[in-house]
Amino acid sequence: MWKLIAAVLGYLWMGPLGILLGLVVGHFVDSGKSSIANLNIKRGSVRQQQAAFFQTLFLLMGRVAKADGVVSTEEIKLASDVMDRMGLVGEAKKQAIELFNQGKEASFDLVDVLSSFQQVVGEKSVLTRTLIEILLVSAYADGDFSLQEKSLVSQVCAHLGISVAEFEQLHLQIKQQAQFRQNGGAANHLNDKEMLQAAYDAIGVEASMSDAEIKKAYRKLMSQNHPDKMTAKGLPDEMILIAKERTQEIQAAYDLIKKTRKSVS
Repeated sequence: MWKLIAAVLGYLWMGPLGILLGLVVGHFVDSGKSSIANLNIKRGSVRQQQAAFFQTLFLLMGRVAKADGVVSTEEIKLASDVMDRMGLVGEAKKQAIELFNQGKEASFDLVDVLSSFQQVVGEKSVLTRTLIEILLVSAYADGDFSLQEKSLVSQVCAHLGISVAEFEQLHLQIKQQAQFRQNGGAANHLNDKEMLQAAYDAIGVEASMSDAEIKKAYRKLMSQNHPDKMTAKGLPDEMILIAKERTQEIQAAYDLIKKTRKSVS
């Protein structure tokens, strides 16, 4: 199990996570927004949605870290590393730390934070999905996705309109898709049977499904992550790098399935 988790962390933290967070904060730095935590954000522009994302991200990272009662050294280090990879310095880093600490407080109002976020970004936004992905990384920072952490992330999903089934599928797909990008690393410790199962999980299908059903699921997943669609939803061009990374992993998983089944094309 930990080998799978290690593959996920290696991908999400060292890869797209760093890219995504760096780009998000870059928009604030470039525009001279020094008071990120106190922005008067309203639903509308991409910049406003990114501001809401930044604020909600660090609040929830703090909350996830505190979910099991103890904030571990690893969780603190992850938060610090994220800030460093984002290039946060001075006032911007101070505010990120304050947000993280606010998330740990007993008075933290999860519903209020999520309602504010949803009001700005809308329902089932690309940023909503990305937020959940990063929270999963935070939850695994200490090597264990505890019941308390899972309960918290599940609450976040429920409030933001992501069903239990969608959350479980996203969780599984992230882990398995990461293995294909990490090919040559942690994923190599898996045998052929495990790799094939990981490929099916990455696409979100069962081995018992027909070739046509698998192809349909693959095409749907590729369509959801298509860069043009991401752009149409309001994300900056730079953030489309994440979509490209994801489509590469999906493609790698599908290629393995095709190679094994031969009849899928």
